[in-house]
Amino acid sequence: MVIKEVFIQAIQSLVGHRIRAVMTMTGIAWGIVAVVLLMAYGNGFHNAIAVGFHRAFSNGTVVIWNGQTSMQAGGERAGRRIRLKEEDAEALRQLGTIKYVSPEYVEGLPLAFGIKQTSCTVRGVAPEYGEMRGEVAEFGRFINAEDIEKQRRVIFLGSEIAKKLFGNAPAVGETIRVNGLSFEVIGVLTQKVSFSNYYSPDKYSAFIPYTTTKQVWSQDYVDNLVFQTISPATHFQALKQVREVLGARHNFNPNDKRAITFNDSVENMKMISGMTGGLKIILSFIGALTLMIGGIGVMNIMLVSVTERTREIGVRKALGARRRYILIQFLLEALVITFLGGVLGIALSWLVVTFAGHRPFLADLLEDPTKQTDIFLLLSGDVVLTATSILMIVGVFSGLWPALRASKTDPIESLRYE
Repeated sequence: MVIKEVFIQAIQSLVGHRIRAVMTMTGIAWGIVAVVLLMAYGNGFHNAIAVGFHRAFSNGTVVIWNGQTSMQAGGERAGRRIRLKEEDAEALRQLGTIKYVSPEYVEGLPLAFGIKQTSCTVRGVAPEYGEMRGEVAEFGRFINAEDIEKQRRVIFLGSEIAKKLFGNAPAVGETIRVNGLSFEVIGVLTQKVSFSNYYSPDKYSAFIPYTTTKQVWSQDYVDNLVFQTISPATHFQALKQVREVLGARHNFNPNDKRAITFNDSVENMKMISGMTGGLKIILSFIGALTLMIGGIGVMNIMLVSVTERTREIGVRKALGARRRYILIQFLLEALVITFLGGVLGIALSWLVVTFAGHRPFLADLLEDPTKQTDIFLLLSGDVVLTATSILMIVGVFSGLWPALRASKTDPIESLRYE
């Protein structure tokens, strides 16, 4: 009951000085808005980068590039070129840690439909390539296993290539010429936006079965292999196994990082997360400093309140009020001001995020009609929890000193105070 009475007295004191309390709460609210919006911006920035990256590579996807040995192995001198073949993809398919594998042949070739002509990067790939690289068809379909087996002359067009050859007319089912040979269009890529590409963006590429490439151009070695590991838990074990298998097949040391090189989506995503995580920490720190300024305002107001109520404190102590009750009362006043300011700040942050949470970023540059690569302020649970934690710390520290000062006041000196 005593604590309840102390709490009621704290509320009555704030109501009695409502203008001062409201002004102080406004400072806290502004600090919370700064913390929440800066953290929400950091989350939105991370998501925009992640969306652009994941559209290019599914999680766990790795591209293997031909390289050059830097270590002697099996009697072979260093500096020997390593060139991968289709058979290497078949060998990797036998590994239990690998989910998908595809060879990839790449060549820049002319394409023609009627009198319209263009040129693009033509890629010879397997059906699994579409899963790993996010080649989603807006119309028609991607290459399938039957196309591979029967070595069909079929082609899947990037969205921009289809637009150059067909404009707004349907492309699926039409026949185009690739380097002079007829190919049936089986699908058109949906508008794909990504900033992690190799050779050329997928929307400016065309895809054919890898078994058909020898009909179009002569090439003994693959340009690269693309594979996806079966799970994050075995990802790095899979990379080690891939090096061991290819090392045995091509007579190079598996520890030779230059013999073959990996473009690893997991490592790339770690690097991106590290950069965006650092930005989020900096933004959170800036917001916390702003909130601390509001906390200093609370501390100053509470010190003024202690000074103004020195005589009142003396009377209460003379009547038997214990030191801890005085401390709790002033600490509660500071916490109530901080709490109400925090609630107001979170409410204002929610309004800003709801009605003005879209910030232009990469969508215009990447021609993304979905705008998913722009920054959308995200008021997630971790943002609110972090802001609340900072608020609690600020509230306790800003009220503790004035409360201690009030509790230590000598009652005799307080009664003499004018």
